[in-house]
Amino acid sequence: MDEEVSPRQESESAVMDPNEEDFPTETKEKENKSSKCGDTFLKICRVVFFFVLALLLLSCGILHKLYFLTLLNNLSQSKIEDKKNRAISILVCIAFFEFLTSLIILWRVVFQGQKTKWTKRHIATAILQAVSTIGEVYLIIYALPLLDSLRACLVLTTLPIIPSICQFVTLICRLKQKSRIRKSSFLKLCVAGFPVLALAGSVLVFMKWLIPFDSDPHLKWALPTFLILKSLCYLDNFLCFRSRAAYATQQTAGELNSQDSETSESKIKEKQYNAENKQEFIRLSVRWLTCLMFIILIVLNLDMKLIETITNKNNLATETFLTNEKFTLNGNISSNSTVSTPVQPHDGTLISTNHFIFNHLMKFYFRVKFEVRMMACSLVISQSALLACRLSMQQFSFALPLILTPPLSTIAVVRLSCNNFLESIQYIVGTDLTCSLPVDYQFFITSGALAWIAVITLTWYIWVPRVERMAKQERFFSGCIFDFIFPDLNMLLRRRNDHEIGELHTDRIQQRDDIPKVIICVTMWHETCKEMCQLLKSICRLDLHLFTRGEADNEEGDGKQDTEKKTQDPDKIEVEVQIVFDDAFCSTKNGREVNEYMLQFMPCLQKAVGSSSLMKKVVQTPYGGKLILKLPGGTQMTLHLKDKKKIRARKRWSQVMYMYYCLVYKMRKAYPIKFKDMLKNTFILTLDGDVDFEPESVLRMMDRMKMNSRVGAVCGRIHPIGSGPMVWYQQFEYAVGHWLQKASEHIFGSVLCCPGCFSLFRASALVDDNVLKTYTKEPTEGIHLVQFEQGEDRWLCTLLLKRGYKIDYCAASDAKTFAPENFWDFFVQRRRWSPSTMANMMDLVLSWKQLVQNNREINHLFMLYQLVLVITSVLAPGTVILMIAGSFSTVLGLTPWYAFFVAVTPVVLFAVLCLTVSQKKQLNVAAILSTAYSLVMVIVTIGTMVNITNETVLSPTVIFLISIGLVLLISALLHPKEFTCLFPGLLYFVSVPSTFIFLTVFYVCNLHDISWGIRESKSQSTQSEVKSGKKSFVRLLFTLVRHILQAKLAKINSKGSTSDDIERQQCEQGEEKIDHEDDSYWIKVQLTDSKQNFETIQLEEAEEEFWTKYINKYLKPLESNRKLQEKFNRELMALRNNCVYGFFMLNLMLALALLQLQVSKERLYESLSIMFLSIFAILLLIQFIFMLFYRWKTFCHIISSTEVFGCRCLKRTKTKAQ
Repeated sequence: MDEEVSPRQESESAVMDPNEEDFPTETKEKENKSSKCGDTFLKICRVVFFFVLALLLLSCGILHKLYFLTLLNNLSQSKIEDKKNRAISILVCIAFFEFLTSLIILWRVVFQGQKTKWTKRHIATAILQAVSTIGEVYLIIYALPLLDSLRACLVLTTLPIIPSICQFVTLICRLKQKSRIRKSSFLKLCVAGFPVLALAGSVLVFMKWLIPFDSDPHLKWALPTFLILKSLCYLDNFLCFRSRAAYATQQTAGELNSQDSETSESKIKEKQYNAENKQEFIRLSVRWLTCLMFIILIVLNLDMKLIETITNKNNLATETFLTNEKFTLNGNISSNSTVSTPVQPHDGTLISTNHFIFNHLMKFYFRVKFEVRMMACSLVISQSALLACRLSMQQFSFALPLILTPPLSTIAVVRLSCNNFLESIQYIVGTDLTCSLPVDYQFFITSGALAWIAVITLTWYIWVPRVERMAKQERFFSGCIFDFIFPDLNMLLRRRNDHEIGELHTDRIQQRDDIPKVIICVTMWHETCKEMCQLLKSICRLDLHLFTRGEADNEEGDGKQDTEKKTQDPDKIEVEVQIVFDDAFCSTKNGREVNEYMLQFMPCLQKAVGSSSLMKKVVQTPYGGKLILKLPGGTQMTLHLKDKKKIRARKRWSQVMYMYYCLVYKMRKAYPIKFKDMLKNTFILTLDGDVDFEPESVLRMMDRMKMNSRVGAVCGRIHPIGSGPMVWYQQFEYAVGHWLQKASEHIFGSVLCCPGCFSLFRASALVDDNVLKTYTKEPTEGIHLVQFEQGEDRWLCTLLLKRGYKIDYCAASDAKTFAPENFWDFFVQRRRWSPSTMANMMDLVLSWKQLVQNNREINHLFMLYQLVLVITSVLAPGTVILMIAGSFSTVLGLTPWYAFFVAVTPVVLFAVLCLTVSQKKQLNVAAILSTAYSLVMVIVTIGTMVNITNETVLSPTVIFLISIGLVLLISALLHPKEFTCLFPGLLYFVSVPSTFIFLTVFYVCNLHDISWGIRESKSQSTQSEVKSGKKSFVRLLFTLVRHILQAKLAKINSKGSTSDDIERQQCEQGEEKIDHEDDSYWIKVQLTDSKQNFETIQLEEAEEEFWTKYINKYLKPLESNRKLQEKFNRELMALRNNCVYGFFMLNLMLALALLQLQVSKERLYESLSIMFLSIFAILLLIQFIFMLFYRWKTFCHIISSTEVFGCRCLKRTKTKAQ
């Protein structure tokens, strides 16, 4: 229970047992309602992913091992030149992906401002990686080719010797730090010591009895040495996690002592990330540079006897192998049957040049076919393993196949080589394996099995993952996940230990506090009853969802003392609701009363909840009033009623109000010590008063927050609802904007705007420096009114981006909101949105240096992409006018200049009207012109078709139009639930002149108007307030005249009852007078004494002091300042005039230049046309490619959150319903 509830109220609320029957039937139906077909499809997809990923990992792991052993066999039996070529190809394959990955990290380190100083740790990392790479090269090219396939396969199981020792030593160091050693510590030591003993024993057994050292006497010491050197590359993942984190913290803490603690912590995290990037860049660069060094040495015959040693021992080595001619036929590239020239066609018409190229390609392929196959298998293993971890399929689709790969590979080697079994399979696979089994081979197989069990014990943590869904690669794995030679062991040994990370986290925050807290903040104004019910039903669905999930957790936790099992639910969150009513009061003869919008809220809430037995309390506050409600599921709802005479009105100041109240006052009071830590686990869900959403949408946005701590905000997929052509137009517009624009921004860099109707913000990001404090900045210039007040959501996102936070888009989170249903409301809404969008975009583009330096998610290419979008938006009206003029010229047979004059004249006249007449008349004229130009678009369509018929299929215009159609069609097919949004595309096309020309002219010419625009009509409360004010004034005047007459009569009369009359008259006057100071009427009459039955409580003294302080500091109503208002008016008018002139001149110059080139028939016109088409085509292609990537991520996100056997809470709900 929060601080507003007294102990007596807590006892009363404890009596209220939240019963599921309190939820309305409609809400329960909406909660349980889901598309059975869609759910079944997702469950089937998840099951298919389980088996496909497991089979891919297992099969590719076995095939990779067989190809690798065949490559070693061919390397040992080849001639000198062939051995050199094979050694070079192996080294190239090892260095290839390391080189590409190092370039990507180099981009982050250099071009995104992630610069760190060189330290001793970086030098040690370089030396360690160089030694490890040298050991790996000698192990592959020198040592392993001297062994047969079976022995090499068994030896490779002992590779994790150094990681096992490191883990054992780390555990001993941790136990020494603890003053008390328990029995469980001894068990941990035994578990950690077993891999060391098992692997060391297996190495000794192999060295003494298994390996035939007659082939090379140096192999006795070289083989274990190279194994140890190679295993050094996995050392970093098994170092003490705490020591690594402490080192990175100490490295940067000294530089930031003088700065604010919150800023220092964020910069320390940034330094840690940069240091990890730089260390990984050093590892990869040293690795491919070392391979390059060996390639140069081999080419110059300075190979340090790497190849010559094998040559001298070739004859002796081959004696120990069992070779077979038919195997050599399949695996050896020197066989004349495998590299024969391709068969000529029967007609004999193959050109000699093509025949020559084809022959060389085939020879090259047969020369490197095993390397290519190994590289393909390595890629599949790394990507499949990563996908299995991200989809929460780690036990079955990651751990199981990787653990089974070594024993099954050994069995495959024995069956395919030693017993000459399944020769047809070996022929199909294309392997050439050899082995010589000793007499007592069971002893050696047992040693290999012991080493395999040691690997299982060493990587025990992969069977019990503790990581969020769809986390980043850096969260799952340490270092590069691609390994050309040992991909299966690389994935196992580089998987991070989630338990070490969890222990580090629980040292700072208690486990109970790990449950994320979501504060739902709603800003309401003049919503209708239908809109209120839609919002409240969504909140009640979320309340029911959390209640049933909590009940399921409590039932599973009964009788269990292990409290960790109660927090295993990854989707468990705590929720509270804060609703802010802007301008909730009106003045009447009785004093300040709540308006009819607030009065209709309670019936809507009762309708949504389905019960009137709610805990309802009311308290008077310095800003107006506050209502405290408790929903049936236990979620607390607080309604803040703002009085515009006491606190500043408008949406931005409502957001400032609840941010300071929830994130500063309440969090500091609840967690005075761990305030900053709790802010990292607290989130604000911003909603409008008419939003409809499902609980799963909130949980999926929470997944985005858990993936990356640098994500400051997440926005969902907004679906406009309503009826009429304007709503259909917006459905297509929103769909294309989310499919292409939002998705490309998410992948390319960062989303630029989170709409306030449905977005999730991180609390620690909002209270960061230069975010919340800057958000409270009052406008001092005219441009500030446009950027700050007209689009407050976009400006808040601009502040987050400048501070270095990333903004994500979650397409799996859907929300519905009512859109303008008529032409006039739509234009007025966009008149407010468009200038703010342009102002914030220009702000970001002009401050690109600061943005790229502070935000690692944004780079120069992304800012260039945004600059091109800004330029195309500015020049869009002129482009559309030229398109219309060209159609007039083609279809109607007009000359180009006359057609241009006909097309541009209505636009110029409309611009003149927008500068002279009222907005109502402007909108009427815009509606008429939009209708007329919709008919004109029919002519444009015919003109476009005529041009297409006159041109070839390969002309740029035809290709561009076909590309647009294919992109939209494929995008719709990839969004099957939103495919119907594609149907209003024709309406969007005929409305292009309306939205690209007349809407642009309308908002540019009305740039000085900063009114909200919609829902500004006088409500009934305002009208009654005016009427009551007039009536009260007449009564006051009449009472005053009567009082004067009675006073004169009292002088004439002798002592009488004049004092009583005067007192009575004063009482009557007091009854008629409006007392603005008395604010208790709405509590006494409207809520307490009425049918609402609210309980009145007193505001706490600390909270009253908080509101008084922050209202005076940030939220005090603005006093009328005539000079400042005149200054704003002048600046806004000047801004309007400059923008009108700039838009007009830029578009006019573009149109005239292109028209003149067209008339003169210069080749430059065709070049410019192709250039413009190319720019639009490149933008479209970029958005389409990024959409494909993002759609795959969204599909994986949905699959990862799908429960095959149903969610526990939904099971419980269905059981109770039955």
